[in-house]
Amino acid sequence: MGKTLTEGSEWRKILLFSLPIMAGDLLQQLYNTVDGIVVGNFISSDALAAVGSCATLTMVFIALALGMSNGSGIVVAQLFGARKMSELRRTASTAFIMLFALGMFFSVLGFYSADFIMDKILRIKEPEINGPAAVYFRVYSLGLLFQFIYNAVAAILRSVGDSRATLYFLLVSTLINTVLDLVFVYVFSWGVAGAAWATVIAQAACAAVSFIYMFRRYEYLRFTPRHLVFDREKFILCLKMGIPTSIQQLVISCGNLLLQRLVNSFGSVTMSAYTVGVRFDHYMGVPVMGFYSGVSAFAGQNIGAGKPERVKRGLKMTIIMDLTFVILLSVLIYVLATPLSRLFGVEGEILEQSVEFLRFMALAYPIFACYIPINGAMQGCGDPRGALLASMSALIAKVAGAYGMVYLLNMGYSACWRCNAIGWSVAFAVALLRFATGRWRRGSIVRKTEE
Repeated sequence: MGKTLTEGSEWRKILLFSLPIMAGDLLQQLYNTVDGIVVGNFISSDALAAVGSCATLTMVFIALALGMSNGSGIVVAQLFGARKMSELRRTASTAFIMLFALGMFFSVLGFYSADFIMDKILRIKEPEINGPAAVYFRVYSLGLLFQFIYNAVAAILRSVGDSRATLYFLLVSTLINTVLDLVFVYVFSWGVAGAAWATVIAQAACAAVSFIYMFRRYEYLRFTPRHLVFDREKFILCLKMGIPTSIQQLVISCGNLLLQRLVNSFGSVTMSAYTVGVRFDHYMGVPVMGFYSGVSAFAGQNIGAGKPERVKRGLKMTIIMDLTFVILLSVLIYVLATPLSRLFGVEGEILEQSVEFLRFMALAYPIFACYIPINGAMQGCGDPRGALLASMSALIAKVAGAYGMVYLLNMGYSACWRCNAIGWSVAFAVALLRFATGRWRRGSIVRKTEE
């Protein structure tokens, strides 16, 4: 049937819901790290820079998958909270068809635009990095379809209170990716293409296992030919929630893309160091994004059930829990910055810049931990525009700050990560003010539908 988040202790419900998501995200970061470790140790630092350059690019496409799936998940969560199960099934079916079509489109687009993106968008000048980066992204693009399928299933399952399942899916994916990384890169010597193929196969397995689980576990989510319908009204509703959420995700990814261009302008040393730093930056983000998903599903179900005060209490407890996790992790990253960076086979100046990156981010991350849960609560309540406003503020402040520090203040490469603290501080203030207006209370879509 799914798990209700509308009764019981708010902090306990959110924590128990979020922990499996964090574990799944941790597994996902582990297999991304394995890619970097294998490439850095068994190919070269240039190959590591090439794969790292693609990471910010792939997040642009993944942002669309996350945005549209999470937007659809908001609708599903509110309908689940209101126990409107027939509408829920039609919404889930419509969302799945929509995301499958988007996945096909972006797989084709990414495959055929790889060279153009490396040359014109990322502006990678070094041929020893440009060529491998294009090869990696071209192969990786073939797996975007599976990314969209998996994210559709994961968002639907989280919306009905099932967060543990995604942990199992990602465990399968991580094991496959780790084994194939070593086989394709170390044994077969396929280079960066081998690392990309390992990821594509792992994503395909994850998508297949997740869909089979959903079909067998939940009767109201079995999309047989009779139930696999495309509902125009639900499609418009999913777009209404999904487009602002997608724009928010794209804003974050495009900001990272603009920063990657700035990083690339400093050459291969900073590119490699940034790649290492970003890998562990993502680890620090595991509890933040886990609680983001948890409070979003919690808010969605409770606003659908007509319990706004429960949303407020849940958000306060989420921020406290999030800060606790992040501070502990930040201390660990700060202390172990040097040995962690060495895992990627880097030395000398690359190592120095990597350590500098990690230690600054460890100090700045608590700001991010305060800001993101507010965005999650607003999205779950049906106010994705508020979350978008905060994200846009973060993008403008972060990018303007980075380029200003480099070209006006001559601060050099360190501006590429120091700017994050500026962006997150501005976004936190904007999100807090938006939430205080109470607009999120009027975001329920349930009153606009009929069983």
